[in-house]
Amino acid sequence: MTNDDLSRAWDRHAETYARVGAPCTGYIAQSLFHTVAGRLPSAAHILEIACGNGELSRAAVMHCLEERKTTGTCGRVVATDFSPAMVAHAKSNLGVLGAADIVQCEVRDGQALGFEDASFDAVFSAFGIFLFPDRNAGWREAARVLRPGGLLATAVWRGPEDNALARLQMAPVMAALPERVRASLPRASWLDIASPEGLAKEVSAAGFVAPEVSVFNAVLTAPTPRATWSMMRENPVTRSLFAACSDEELAPVERSVLSSFEELAGGADRPVRFDASCHFLVARRA
Repeated sequence: MTNDDLSRAWDRHAETYARVGAPCTGYIAQSLFHTVAGRLPSAAHILEIACGNGELSRAAVMHCLEERKTTGTCGRVVATDFSPAMVAHAKSNLGVLGAADIVQCEVRDGQALGFEDASFDAVFSAFGIFLFPDRNAGWREAARVLRPGGLLATAVWRGPEDNALARLQMAPVMAALPERVRASLPRASWLDIASPEGLAKEVSAAGFVAPEVSVFNAVLTAPTPRATWSMMRENPVTRSLFAACSDEELAPVERSVLSSFEELAGGADRPVRFDASCHFLVARRA
C-alpha cells in the first residue's frame, strides 16, 4: 500500500479506534509520557508522532498546564498523524483542555515531518513508528527534529510469545483462515524490533544513544467480543488478512474469533480483557 492508501485506511478506522482502541492503548500512551516527564527540560517543546486520538499529547498538555501554574511559563505540544481523521479526533479531544495556546494538531507524515532540524526537546511515538512502511525513516526523522541530547520515547508491542494480547487475538484468526491465505502471509517486519536488543540496535543506528528498554504490562478491556472483532476487522494492520478472504471464507473466521472471545469474556455481552505487554524505549539524540 502507498502512504496515501494507508492514510485513507486509518481515516476509515478512526471512528472505531476512537470508540474501542484509544481507551485501551491511551493508558499505555499516557504512561509512556509519564515515564520521561521528570527528565524534560523546563518549557520543553514536545512532538508526538502518529498521535491517533492524542492520548499521549493529553498527558503532555496537562504537564505543560501544571508547569505554567507553578512557574508562570511552559512549553508547547505538537500532535501529528498522517491520517486527517485521526488528527480531527485529536484536535477535538485536546480542545476541551482549554490550552489552544499550548497544543497544535497537524497532519504530518512521520517519515518526512517537514519541521526544521533540532526543533524539539522530546519526541514521542506510542505504537506509531514501529508500523511505518519505512520504519528507519521514521527513527531518522525523530532524530533530525530533536535537539542534541533530546529525548525519544516510544512503545512497541512485544512478540506473541511474550504478549498474550497478540496470541489471544490472532490464534482464532489463524485457525480459521483458508490455507491459501495463511501460506501467503509474510512475516511481520515489526517482529524484528519486538525484542529489546532488536529495538535498541535499530534506534541506535538512526542516531540515538544510551537506549533504555523496559517492559510495560497492562490489562486492556474491550466492551464486548463483537466490539473487539470490529476493531480487528477494520484495523489496517489486520485488515489485509481479511481482505484476502471471500465472504464465504470470512464467515468462519468471524465465528472462530467471536467464539474464542465470548469464552474469554464469559458471554457475548461481557467485556473482553487481554493481558498486554510492550516495550518502552527511551533514548537520547546523539
